[in-house]
Amino acid sequence: MTTKENSTKVKALILEKGFRINENALEGLGTKFKEEHRGYDDSNWGVKKGMLVPSEILLPGNIVSCTHIRPDSPHEIRREGNKLYFFANEKNMSEVNYLPRPKLWNQTLSDGTDIKKIVNFYGWKTLNINIYSGCEFWDNKLPCKFCSVSPTQKRYGEVVVKKSPNQIREAAKKAFSAGDEIEFVLTTGGSYLDPDKEFNAHIEALNIIKEFTPWNGKIRGNTALMPPLKLERLKLLYETGMEHPSFNLEVWGAKKFTEICPGKNKYRGLNNILEAYKYAVKNFYGEGAMWCNFVAGINTLEDLKAGFTFMGDLGVIPGANVFHPDVGAKLGTKLKSPSYDYIVELYRHAAKIYHEKGFLPFFTEASLRNSLANEAFKGWI
Repeated sequence: MTTKENSTKVKALILEKGFRINENALEGLGTKFKEEHRGYDDSNWGVKKGMLVPSEILLPGNIVSCTHIRPDSPHEIRREGNKLYFFANEKNMSEVNYLPRPKLWNQTLSDGTDIKKIVNFYGWKTLNINIYSGCEFWDNKLPCKFCSVSPTQKRYGEVVVKKSPNQIREAAKKAFSAGDEIEFVLTTGGSYLDPDKEFNAHIEALNIIKEFTPWNGKIRGNTALMPPLKLERLKLLYETGMEHPSFNLEVWGAKKFTEICPGKNKYRGLNNILEAYKYAVKNFYGEGAMWCNFVAGINTLEDLKAGFTFMGDLGVIPGANVFHPDVGAKLGTKLKSPSYDYIVELYRHAAKIYHEKGFLPFFTEASLRNSLANEAFKGWI
């Protein structure tokens, strides 16, 4: 087994069952190593408020996994001497490390705001601005049932919930000059009841960020948002230069969409989102540019594979983050993460679609921390 194959296996084990973490493995977080940001969710159970935990795990071969701390996991990260190791059922599977703390996080904005409250890094080398770290679907008791954005902000309050255009502009300018390597940009944010309000906020933020990117009027990466009411306004999204926008469906099928995403169902509508994809592919992006993310493990394996195939046939690149039980989410621990075999089979199916259609998976294996799409595409599972 090669280094990358072993790291992919370890990542799959983490995505399936998380891990426990020994206190002696927390040294250096918040100074040398990057600590959890808590900008929109919390998948770490049994963590006391104020306790620093790693945001990601860096595996050999520069494969990155998200941190999912679960006290009942059979796996553990612990320190032995000067090194960290991942133990699966007491078997030492791999040396591991943490990502370096961003230089950017040592800065503040001119209004005195700690820049960490505005900007995150998603995995390694992907600048992440969560425009709205809240969601009006939560306020109306209709959140996506896997989501913990509102409870996380109420518990920790570690970020600015609504970032102003001025804060985004100053943070983006500093981000591209702070000395941290940036390969991609990811903008995210919770939803407003008014789809145009959400859409307009993303368009404004993307046009601001574009002022500072080094990619000749393009923005490499992804913006995750919902489409506007009038589909012709998608031209504004295309003109931002964002290369891979997504209107994430989260789950596949009308019944499951209504059950799991009641707010999206009521205020956006599954068919409306699909029509927006068709319009954008036909009129602006062409095939193989737009993305659609799902949450792997809520649908049955066969249903989600069917959803991947359907989106691929629309010319949209399908992908998924593996479901992780979140503290405060409606699903809580009622649903476990999918099995190792489910995870492997799903991403092999995704890789088959990518190769057949000439698609590329989202980001890279160093950024896409809750997915094995890149690893499967490259033949490591």
